[in-house]
Amino acid sequence: MSLLTSRAKTGTEKAETKLKKKGKLFRRVVTLTLAGGILCGAGFGVKALFFTEEERLALTGMTSYGSLSTTIEGTGVTMPADSFSVTAASSEGKITGVYVTAGETVTAGQLLYTQDDSELDDQLDEYQKQIDDLYDQIGNYNDQIDNYTEQIGDLKETMAQLTVTAPFSGRVTGIQADEGDQLQKGTGLATLVDDSQMTLTEYFSYAWEDQVYMGMTAGVSIPSLMNTYSGTVTGIKKVERLTTEGTRCFAVTITLDNPGALTEGMTGAAWLLANSGEKLYPAVEGSLEYKNSKAITAQAAGELLTVHVDDYETVTAGQTLFTIDGSDYADQVESAEKGIDNARKNISTAQDRIASYAQRMAEVEEKRSDYNVTSDIDGKVIMVNVREGEKPRSGMTAVSVYNLDSMEITANIDELDIGSIQMGMEVRIVKSGTDGASFTGHVSEISYEATNSNGVAYFPITITIPANGALSAGVNVSYYISQGDAEEGVLAPLEALKSYDGGTCLYVKAEERPDGALTLEEGVVPDGFYAVPVEVGSTNSQYARILSGVERDVEVFTRYRQKAPSGGDATSRGEEEEFSFPGGEFSGGFPSGGNGMPSFSGGGGGGGFPGGMGGRP
Repeated sequence: MSLLTSRAKTGTEKAETKLKKKGKLFRRVVTLTLAGGILCGAGFGVKALFFTEEERLALTGMTSYGSLSTTIEGTGVTMPADSFSVTAASSEGKITGVYVTAGETVTAGQLLYTQDDSELDDQLDEYQKQIDDLYDQIGNYNDQIDNYTEQIGDLKETMAQLTVTAPFSGRVTGIQADEGDQLQKGTGLATLVDDSQMTLTEYFSYAWEDQVYMGMTAGVSIPSLMNTYSGTVTGIKKVERLTTEGTRCFAVTITLDNPGALTEGMTGAAWLLANSGEKLYPAVEGSLEYKNSKAITAQAAGELLTVHVDDYETVTAGQTLFTIDGSDYADQVESAEKGIDNARKNISTAQDRIASYAQRMAEVEEKRSDYNVTSDIDGKVIMVNVREGEKPRSGMTAVSVYNLDSMEITANIDELDIGSIQMGMEVRIVKSGTDGASFTGHVSEISYEATNSNGVAYFPITITIPANGALSAGVNVSYYISQGDAEEGVLAPLEALKSYDGGTCLYVKAEERPDGALTLEEGVVPDGFYAVPVEVGSTNSQYARILSGVERDVEVFTRYRQKAPSGGDATSRGEEEEFSFPGGEFSGGFPSGGNGMPSFSGGGGGGGFPGGMGGRP
C-alpha cells in the first residue's frame, strides 16, 4: 500500500470517527431535550393536579354562638358516703333487747340492741367514786394556787414601787422625809416640777376664731418682771366663757421657755400675731403655770433607806429619787412560791391516779359499748342478724346501717382530663333505669396517683351525691362533668383561623368588601371571601371564641379540597404550593417520595396554611 493510500485511509477513519462522535452527541442532546420536556410536562402536570385554581374546592364553615366547654362522662355504682356495721361483742352473752328492724330509719346514738353486761357495773361504780374524790382534792389545790398567785402579784406590784423614780425631767422641791423614816403607802416625799417651760392660758373673743391656730407666734408680757417673752400657741379649746361685757371667748394655751426668772402664779398678758400682722389681744388674761408638776408619794410601806436627791436639784426622767426597804416583801413572795410548788405536786399526783382509774374505766366502758350498741350515724337499717334471748354466732355482723342522704361513686378520669378536675366541681348524676332521675353531685376527693390499665393511665376521683334517700346502695348511675370555659360567645372553627403580619383573621364570605377588611397577597384569599381581622379569646380542640371582628352565622373559609377527577372520588388535600403563605411556606425540591410523585413539606404554620391550618385532614 502506498503512503498516499495509507494516509487517505487514515483520514477516512478519522472522519468516520468524528461522525460517530457527532451522532452520539446529537442523540445525547435529543435525549436530554426530551427528558427536559418530560420533566417540564410533569411539572406542569403536577401543578395542574395540585395547584391549578380551577381544580380546587374551597371548604367553609360557619361561625356560631355557644361555649367551649366539654363533658367527661362515665358510669359508677353508688355506695353510701357514711355507713356503720357492728359485730356482736360476745358469743356467750344473750341478746337482752333488739330495738330496730331492717328498713327502719335511725339517728346517731340510737340504741340498736343490747347484751347482758351486769358484771361491769360494780367495778365502774368503784372507779368513779375514787375519781370523784381525787377531783375534789384537785379543786382545793387549785384554790390554793389561785390565792398564792394573787398574793405574789400584789407583792411584786408593791415591790416595783420600792424604788421611787422621777416620772419626768424637772426640779425636786419640798423634800418631806428623811432616811430611816417608817413610811406608809401614800406618805408624801417631795414635789417635782418641770419649770423649763411655762404655760399661760388666756381667753380670746370668738371674733378671732378663724385667725388663731396651733403653732401661732405669741408675745407674753410679765408686768412683775417688766419684760416680754416670745411663746407659741400649743393648745386651743373651743369652750364658751363670757366676760362681764358679754364677749364669748375660747381658751388658748401659750407655751414659753423659762429663762429662769419665771415662777408659777405670775400674771401674764399675751397677744397673738395674726398672719395679717395684726396683734390679737385676749379678753381675759391668766397666770403662769409650770408645764408639769407632780407630788411624789410612797407607793409601798417600809423603811426609807436612801434619799438620792436634794431640794431644788434638777433630775431627769427615770432617775432614782428614793429607795424603800423591801426585804419583808421578798420573804412573803418566797413563801407563796413554795406553797404553789407543793400544791402543783399534789395536783400532779392526783392527776396520775385519776388517769390510771380513767384508763381502767375506759377499758370497762369499751366493753360496755360493745354490749350496748348504738348507731354511729343517721341512716337506714339495712340488716339485723340478732334475736332477743339468743346468743349470737361468733364473728357475725349483727346490724348494718347506711346513711342514704349522701351517696358516693368512684370515677376513673383519663390522664388527659385529670388536670381540669378540681375539688368541689359540680357533677350531673343520672340514675339508670326507666325513671332517669338526676342529681347534682360534687367532686369530694381526687387521687393524684395514676392507675394503669392496658397501657392507659387514669386517676380515681370520688363524687359525692346529696341524694336525700332517693338513691340506694349498689345503683348504677351515669356521671357528667362539664369542663372548660363555659362563657358563651361567637365561636369559629379552629381551622378557619388564619394569621397575617398584624395578628389573626378570618376569610369571610361576603358580597361586598366588609369595613376594615385586609389586603393580602393576590391568590391567598379565595374569590368571594375577604380577610377580616379578629380578636381571639379562649380555644379548645375544635373552636375558638371570637371576641371581636365577626358575628355569629357567618360563612368562613377553612381549607381547599382537590376536585374529583372525572369519574373519580374527591380527595381532600391541603394546599401546598411553591410559594409562601402567611404562617408557612413550601420547602423541598422534586425528589420522589418513592412513588414517583414529588415530595412536599409544610412550613412553620403546619401544612403551609395561615395559623397552622390546612394539610391533609
